[in-house]
Amino acid sequence: MRRVLRNAVLWAGKDETGIWEDNDPAAGAARRANEPPLAVILTQVGYGATNVTVHGEVNAQRFVKAGSRGPVRFRPLAAYGVPKVCRAGWYRPASTAQARPARTELWKVDAPHNKQNHPPLMRGAKTGFDPGKAAFGLWVATEGFPGEVIYSEDAYQQFNKRFKPDNRHKAHVYAAVKDDGTPVPNAYIIGFEYSTNDDNQEIVALVENVRPV
Repeated sequence: MRRVLRNAVLWAGKDETGIWEDNDPAAGAARRANEPPLAVILTQVGYGATNVTVHGEVNAQRFVKAGSRGPVRFRPLAAYGVPKVCRAGWYRPASTAQARPARTELWKVDAPHNKQNHPPLMRGAKTGFDPGKAAFGLWVATEGFPGEVIYSEDAYQQFNKRFKPDNRHKAHVYAAVKDDGTPVPNAYIIGFEYSTNDDNQEIVALVENVRPV
């Protein structure tokens, strides 16, 4: 009831950003870093009705292609990490949890564009790929933490020694919903976290034509 009253006051005061921020459990961490929270970013890039609460998160660490037509699309909606070149792509899961997966790079965001929505991609970037029928994962990395890679699968975060054993969930997945409440079929928002403050918006990406495994 307190939250309903608070949101009513925010709405009456034309502070709807505060309402969205209140729905984001990582909002406080983002604000302490002087950055916009994930929920606010999504209202700015057209996916404001996406549910980024703990109840809206989808258990999706691997994906499969949703249909036979067209490629899988994977692109950044926002970047709010360290001002270094970051890169991203997809991978085939390794045969054992101790082995590193085979990665394919798709795109890079240059250092000056890692504090903005819709960051431009560096030359040679691709946003589409065809994984076939097999399951795959997605990854991001930054030159700010050399040698480290953030995978969509928690188990592979074991290779990053900065992360504690109980803090390896670094890719938060949500079903993509447009501002007007229209769900986007077979599309998911991923908030990647390669730092340790857990604001879940170092790279905010959209992946399309997929289903979670």
